[in-house]
Amino acid sequence: MSIKTVERQLRRNSQQIAHTQAELGVIEEQLEHFKDEAETARIHALVSETPISERTHQRAARHLIAIDKQREQLVARLMQLEGHQNSLLDQIGREFN
Repeated sequence: MSIKTVERQLRRNSQQIAHTQAELGVIEEQLEHFKDEAETARIHALVSETPISERTHQRAARHLIAIDKQREQLVARLMQLEGHQNSLLDQIGREFN
């Protein structure tokens, strides 16, 4: 593969890493919000012992699980992109050696 092609792929990959990192930052903020919300709903359900508060708690817990799953997917994607970046950098390094 030509060095120009590898450099182009490296630039594109770097942009994807930056975008994924930004997305991950947003998701992590949302995760903290939903953790707080789920904990508040859990305490409210324990104190009030009503079906409505229990459903609210369950809904908040489901949201927390969904956001956490999204975070895990982004972390996996970021690891994949970083691995690809390392591979591209290795190719460039071999060209210069």
